[in-house]
Amino acid sequence: MTNNVAGIVAGMWRECDKIKSMYTPKFTITPKLTNWIAQIEAIKQKIDKSSILPEKEISLRHRAAIESVHSSTSIEGNPLSEKQVEAALAGKMNVWEKKVIEVVNYKKAWDWILKRSKKELEINTQDILSLHALVTNQLLPKDKVGKFRSGPIYVVDIIDGQDVVKYAGPSASLVEDLLNDLFSWLKKEKSLLHPILIAGILHYEFVSIHPFSDGNGRTTRLLVKLLLNLLNYDFRGCLVLDNYYWQNTSLYYQNLNQAKKYSHQRVADLTAWLSYFVEGFYLVSKDLERKIDIIKLSTKTQMIRLNDDEVQIIDFIHQFEQISLKDALDVLRVPERTVQRRLKNLIDKNLLIAQGKGKNTYYVLRKNS
Repeated sequence: MTNNVAGIVAGMWRECDKIKSMYTPKFTITPKLTNWIAQIEAIKQKIDKSSILPEKEISLRHRAAIESVHSSTSIEGNPLSEKQVEAALAGKMNVWEKKVIEVVNYKKAWDWILKRSKKELEINTQDILSLHALVTNQLLPKDKVGKFRSGPIYVVDIIDGQDVVKYAGPSASLVEDLLNDLFSWLKKEKSLLHPILIAGILHYEFVSIHPFSDGNGRTTRLLVKLLLNLLNYDFRGCLVLDNYYWQNTSLYYQNLNQAKKYSHQRVADLTAWLSYFVEGFYLVSKDLERKIDIIKLSTKTQMIRLNDDEVQIIDFIHQFEQISLKDALDVLRVPERTVQRRLKNLIDKNLLIAQGKGKNTYYVLRKNS
């Protein structure tokens, strides 16, 4: 780093150290924002009330996970295609390659969000550290995995051979206080502001704080998913905002980066960012509505009822194409006789087919199910 850049960055840290006021985002709820939110509300109500087969919903949620893993890691430069991501998650690619580790880690973090108990509705520091640890496992030195950064953070571009500072976050000594400040704001405003606006502001402020040495973007996008999940605003777990960001990453970063240093970023007017975020939310929810309409058209007239164990079996097969008795035992953690009964029920419902013989028997989905 050149002396000029080092001097600029040092000045940024000194200014950031003076930040003491409570977090109060500045934005205007425009007629356009109100209109988009109203349309999203209508779509959400329709999706929430849609009657689709449980196994179709599982399939839709699985596809959402694949799309999210692909688009969010692609934003950060991962070269895998969506089909390659699916193969990597099914264990069909070299598990030691960085690009494979990245997508496997992201899927584990996505799954963790679905399992995270809703008994504690408030997002906390441990949630953030857990997500970061899952995202960066085997990708960063151990002393940086699931740990807040201990030094400065800045983004530089090389233009005409010169280092140009694009953004500098707050000093490391401020990170935890700023996050606690953000949590306090979330707790106070979540019952006053619409969940979409809350999610957009969380996205902006968290990535602006840049609390980690690496993995900030992926952790931010997962954190927004966690928030929407806790607020019951995740559209049955099938919403993929990451696709919208990935379609035009330059526009994504352009709307996020309102200033070159955190002290200015913190007090910038967020109306433009929220317009971008809410419009994307609308477009993604509209696309999900279309997908569900298609599923409903192809759904059998008689609903097939599945219990929780049967749903987990179907979900496993959608991810890994087949399931064995041993796999089912590992997934359900119930007596073998119970697992055998669940598998037989799914065969009787014309959802599964048994293939192989004896200990080599495995189960796959019927092509028409």
